[in-house]
Amino acid sequence: MVETISSHCDELRQLVSEKGLSSFKMIALDMDGTLLNRNHQLSNRTIASVKMIADAGLTVLLATGRMTSAVKNHLEKLGTPGLVVSHNGALVKDVRTGQIYHHDTVPKEVVTKVLQLLEGKETVIHFNFDDNIYLTASNPYSERYSQELQVSLTYASSLKGFEGEPTSILLMDNQEVLKQVLTTVSHHFLGQFDYVMAPWQSNVWRLQFLATNTSKGKGVLQVAKRLGVKPEEIISFGDSYNDMDMLQHTGLGIAMGNAVPELKQVADFVTFSNQEDGVAYVLEALFKSWNK
Repeated sequence: MVETISSHCDELRQLVSEKGLSSFKMIALDMDGTLLNRNHQLSNRTIASVKMIADAGLTVLLATGRMTSAVKNHLEKLGTPGLVVSHNGALVKDVRTGQIYHHDTVPKEVVTKVLQLLEGKETVIHFNFDDNIYLTASNPYSERYSQELQVSLTYASSLKGFEGEPTSILLMDNQEVLKQVLTTVSHHFLGQFDYVMAPWQSNVWRLQFLATNTSKGKGVLQVAKRLGVKPEEIISFGDSYNDMDMLQHTGLGIAMGNAVPELKQVADFVTFSNQEDGVAYVLEALFKSWNK
């Protein structure tokens, strides 16, 4: 049963205590809609709470759909290690050293099919290679995307010159158009790719194509295994569909107050929204339990 931390903080501490407070070793944090507020910024309270937990000995891991270049500024403010799960799990990289631990790419045949389907269409398409975004023309969606994530855009006359195997492909359009693209690509290449589809703003959705068996949750568990941390020793936070498996397959899954209803249903607890420092609220409550 999903509980609401605003009225059941004691139940949260009791649950964590029952699971074994000392057994938790990692905090996995989604960024947009979770760790960051609606202005895509870290509040002072959130920064302080994350540092407090890190000082208590837990590993802090950022797990995001962003590329790693869109994480650097936030890492500096948090002061946490540079290991990041990015591109919804397709890339695990140490942002501080540049070392890549895991990198999956979209199959070339899927890339080619997506280009064929969108030729002459108004759907916005980004080819993402690690930290580089390639697109053919300036448009309001891409400009807003660039501003929100504080990343650079690289324009090319055609994307056909980039048909290698990108880390991910990002499409932006209305939901029905993206559903049609997804249905057609699935018909031809079922089981050969994974994807994330979620609302972004007003009537605009985003569809991200990824390598098969790619997800944020799997990326988190790969990092955890490398560090000797078991799934049940992880506390995870998220707000959207791409956080579903992360919350389901870690020891304690916490959904934000602004999370999609489906995520709240699978979460162990629901905290305040990202605009109300929901992550900080939980971490502060846990810290008090740690220091009793």
